[in-house]
Amino acid sequence: MPKPKRHAKVYSHPPRVESTFLLPVAPQPGKLTPHHLMTPAFDSTAPSKPALPYLAPPACIGVLGGGQLGRMLAQTAQTMGYTVAVLDPDASAPASSLSEHFLCFDYTDDVGLTALSQLASRVTTEFENVPALTLERLARKLGVSPSAACVRIAQDRVLEKTTIQACGLPVAPFWVIETHSDLAQVPPHLFPGILKTTRFGYDGKGQVLVPNAQALPGAFAQLQASPHATPTACVLEKKLPLQAECSVILGRSEDGACVHLPVQINQHHQGVLFSSTVFPGWVDPALEQALQSAAQTLAQALSYVGVLCVEFFILDAVNASAQPVSTPPGAQLAAPLAAAAPTPATGSWVVNEIAPRPHNSGHHSLNSCSLSQFELQLRVLVGLPLTPVAQHSPCVMLNLLGDLWWDPSAVRTHAHNAPQEPDWSRLLALPGTHLHLYGKKEARRGRKMGHLNITADSPEAVMTTVAQCLALLGLESLGLGVSARLGPTRTAWSEPTLVAP
Repeated sequence: MPKPKRHAKVYSHPPRVESTFLLPVAPQPGKLTPHHLMTPAFDSTAPSKPALPYLAPPACIGVLGGGQLGRMLAQTAQTMGYTVAVLDPDASAPASSLSEHFLCFDYTDDVGLTALSQLASRVTTEFENVPALTLERLARKLGVSPSAACVRIAQDRVLEKTTIQACGLPVAPFWVIETHSDLAQVPPHLFPGILKTTRFGYDGKGQVLVPNAQALPGAFAQLQASPHATPTACVLEKKLPLQAECSVILGRSEDGACVHLPVQINQHHQGVLFSSTVFPGWVDPALEQALQSAAQTLAQALSYVGVLCVEFFILDAVNASAQPVSTPPGAQLAAPLAAAAPTPATGSWVVNEIAPRPHNSGHHSLNSCSLSQFELQLRVLVGLPLTPVAQHSPCVMLNLLGDLWWDPSAVRTHAHNAPQEPDWSRLLALPGTHLHLYGKKEARRGRKMGHLNITADSPEAVMTTVAQCLALLGLESLGLGVSARLGPTRTAWSEPTLVAP
């Protein structure tokens, strides 16, 4: 086959969605487990396959997905001498303008995948909704990370939760709802809750707050009408009292070596990440160790290879003791892995979800750490050693949404009804500010257009600059920016109360 052109023909047929292979769980006496609750089919005892040999530059790496994560991975790869081939069905994808080879094909297109396999020696993905069958197909010829099996778990909330439980880690109480007949079976203690589609939900999309049982049918009907609700199954999660949301990002190689970024404390606004705070000593050391150990337990159990983000809910210390936390639906399932699971020695926490890729909350690492999350992803992919990640600068990451192109502020002074590029020079005049824009051609409200990393020699200096940036962006009234300390000066931590869902 001749070498594909840089910009290939756009194929408009929709992506194929494969079914997820699940094993049914036998009902457990005395446990509130719905009859259709599934457990993950994975073998935690399977030996790791041999590490792929080192791939030297200027070899080509393939990336499925050309969004901002693919763009930043491509920039990192090119800095280290590699070339990049990106496959994405969107001709205007952010990575399209800087990759050496851009293949504008659907993720299941035979021509596009054949071209990618001819160009690239290794392949990774920038987001979890690439069909797992595509990764399986590419893995027959190329080194692929993460694996299709791990991506498949992250694509389905029920499979994701039961996998986490199987590793002996707690999750929020939940109930699976597939049909209208399931609505009446939901236990009352799960209200108030959050109803989420099992697939394709992100950044607050595909979910509805459900204050009580009377509101559940309407919420279920609303998500059934959503274009993201494929399949139509939903999961109701109990709304827990939260003190904070944290994330751990790690890199794990095929030989089992594992390193991680410092724990990020995250703030959200309207379901979208607003900021991530990463200050040395800002998280109680025992809590930090517990969260990092939990993330490593999960990665090891899955034989995960690549960059993995694990999101955690830190429960409010005052109310956490009254909140049950879900344990695995079958004791016999969790037993092989329970011994490896850490005890949450410094606080009540649950695992929220996982992302088999770099994560928005890890963007600070581009300017605050010795290795960024994108270099970790690249190192795993090409077989380079994983060295411990050292944080050299306190940092706050602020997301820059498309609203900033529309709303009046000190960096957008013209009053008209068309989007206007903010005057970034005002922000970049402040010390320690690092601007990262994603090259998106259309600024829409709620769309991630870029991020701003703010570093300094001390947390206090960062906080001062963050306040100035928020004022210039017109965001100071939200009361967000720097997350509160999760340190030993707060109310004493306690272990979670573990009960069945």
